[in-house]
Amino acid sequence: MANRRLGPAAALVGAALAISWLCVAPAAQAKTTAAEAKQIAVLEKQLDDAEAQLSIAEDVSAIKKLQREYGFFLDKGLWEDLSQLFTDDARADYPAGVYIGKASIREHIWRNVGDGTIGLRDGRIYNHMVLQPVVDLAADGKSAKGRWRVLAMIGRLAGADGKTPGQANWAGGVYENTYVKDNGVWKIKDLRYYDDFSSGYEGGWAKVTPVKPGEAPAPPAPRRFALAKAPDEPHTAACPGYPNACIQPFHYANPVTGRETKP
Repeated sequence: MANRRLGPAAALVGAALAISWLCVAPAAQAKTTAAEAKQIAVLEKQLDDAEAQLSIAEDVSAIKKLQREYGFFLDKGLWEDLSQLFTDDARADYPAGVYIGKASIREHIWRNVGDGTIGLRDGRIYNHMVLQPVVDLAADGKSAKGRWRVLAMIGRLAGADGKTPGQANWAGGVYENTYVKDNGVWKIKDLRYYDDFSSGYEGGWAKVTPVKPGEAPAPPAPRRFALAKAPDEPHTAACPGYPNACIQPFHYANPVTGRETKP
């Protein structure tokens, strides 16, 4: 019990030292008694458990680092680095549409988001914060699910030629992603973005027109910039976001009650 309070890494070291002490006893204690054999078996079980816990902790930490790197690469327009975080057959469901395969995802983020350049152009901001991770590893340790909150600050100065309009937006949503271990490296297999809200900086979400009871939600505003890379499939999210109230899907049940939350 004491080892468990210290965490998997400390328990691993403690159990290993205890087994070593019992197995490398002085000559006077060379003959292992039944009690000592039983103690060794208990310590070996603790060692196995600690190794399993440590492996899970390392995998969860690697997945969190992967998704945080995704946000930082997106912040700075490092589209090539970002695309390498996906598996070759990955699927990414963005507001612009669904892109299937790493090559298609790369083309979308490079051409549609990045204007065909590596790195953000002068006059642009694309801060993309991924927060509140909930990561659950599959029993076999080969895949995982993760839920994240997104907060984005997106902006572009108006072009000097007067032809390119400026924009400044707040946006927020939820990622529900699937990850797989590909040749020992964690990668994004399925990325799904669910809109929470999107509004202009001036006035913010307070200026978004609410939907009256019985009315259908207003259609999304037309894109200011045409897509250079068309999506492979349309965006699948059922809710357009605030002011429409909806619950994005949860990959996990309530950890206390076990109740599943349905969207």
